[in-house]
Amino acid sequence: KDNIWCTNGMTTFSLHQIKRHKEESGVHKQAEEEELTVTGGKQPDWITTQKKILSKHEQAIENLMLSCIYLCQQDHPLNDIEPLSALLEKVGIMSLPAETTGVNYRNDTAALCFIQHIAACLHSELVEKIKKSLVIGWMMDETTSRSAEKSCIIYVRYTENFESKTSYYGLLELDGDGTANNIVQSLVHLWEQDGINPVNTCWIASDNASTFTGIHEGVIAKLKQLFSIEYIESSPCMAHSFALVGSQAAYTSKAQKGQKPTRAPCIEKLESTIGEIHNYFGRSAGRQFKLKTWQAFMEMPELKFKRIFDIRWSSIRGCIKPIIDNVQPGSQALLTCLQETTLDIKSSNADKQYAKKLLELILDDEFLFHLHMHHDLHESVLGPITKCMQHDQLSYFNLMNTIKEKRTILNHWRSESTLIMGPTLTDYIEATELGSFGGFKIKLGDRVMFFNDCHKHIQRLLQELDRRFKPSIVQEHLSMLFDVQHLIKNKNELDSIEYGRGSLDTLRKK
Repeated sequence: KDNIWCTNGMTTFSLHQIKRHKEESGVHKQAEEEELTVTGGKQPDWITTQKKILSKHEQAIENLMLSCIYLCQQDHPLNDIEPLSALLEKVGIMSLPAETTGVNYRNDTAALCFIQHIAACLHSELVEKIKKSLVIGWMMDETTSRSAEKSCIIYVRYTENFESKTSYYGLLELDGDGTANNIVQSLVHLWEQDGINPVNTCWIASDNASTFTGIHEGVIAKLKQLFSIEYIESSPCMAHSFALVGSQAAYTSKAQKGQKPTRAPCIEKLESTIGEIHNYFGRSAGRQFKLKTWQAFMEMPELKFKRIFDIRWSSIRGCIKPIIDNVQPGSQALLTCLQETTLDIKSSNADKQYAKKLLELILDDEFLFHLHMHHDLHESVLGPITKCMQHDQLSYFNLMNTIKEKRTILNHWRSESTLIMGPTLTDYIEATELGSFGGFKIKLGDRVMFFNDCHKHIQRLLQELDRRFKPSIVQEHLSMLFDVQHLIKNKNELDSIEYGRGSLDTLRKK
């Protein structure tokens, strides 16, 4: 068949034949229309293309911002933004280029700008929620944990859709002045900037420092006076209050003008010897190895002796337990290790004298007596209270019930009519009646005086508990109305039409 597209010899295209085919062929026209339809469908319009490109750009910025937030959450320096972005690119996560139109977005300055922008947006949203809330609560805590400069962190509690929520509100820079006046002025200035009316404030939580809780010159008292909001309820931190209970019970007299507070001699001696034990083993790998060898020989778990932290009163519990476990008859690895060192011909004279002195300090009847008493005190009374305070959802009702139960134990131990205290101390007294403690001899001291010291310490504990954990009228009535445990305990009274009416009336007047 002749080729209609070419002339004879197939050397030259016949253009008029091509034009004629295009104009007259219906198949060709149909093919052209289909091609245009299919090709046009694949190509997006300008608006769609613009949205797609902007979406990619926004996603890149969002990824970079999330990277900055991650660095803050993990407490990493903002300088790590560059290697982090490079790592994300390797795993296929899109981020802004290292440099866009001459601007570098991968450095600590850019990261800080991102964080500040995010914080400003979140703070603006939070302020709107606070303004809509009918009731507001504030939590303030002065801190120097991150630097030597004083600052005050503030959290806010508000209602949203009838649900209470807690959020970080801001940080007050105190410029070295941690007085109540400066805190109040800084806080009021922040409220004025955000347009927040403090009249809706009903609760302020803080630590137990007099800067916040002082009756006349504290932050809460000054806010009440400044805004005429006498109905504000103060809620000191329970954990901080309980820490003060333990630490202040060690003092036989309070600080007077020009005088330092006096600590009980038995407490000083107890803590001093615990510190000597930690220093002896904590600074020598060889001594630690020798102790571990004896612990393994006696089939005991490896226990390290800990240091008492001045800022954390409850740390003494963790210091006492390993010592108790290493001096009990049948597992006296600590005493045996020191005894071996005093007799070891390979040890230096200085090391022998050090070990001998420490052994004498530990085998002192007064030290062992108070060591066992405080072990019982922490394991039976103070430890369980500390543990329950670690629960985020701890209710006022459960806390006060726990303290009430432990107060009963302390009152029994305080009674001078009985010489029975905790189980560990009782076992120690019985085991040392003949002047020996396991494989070691001890010289018995004046145990009547030791008992008196213990009773006085427990008396001071009870006084501090009564002073720092006074019943709160508001909390009591709120528990009666809303605490599930309280309602279960008083389920037989719920059918009464008078139940809760008095509490509602008290809260209404408050």
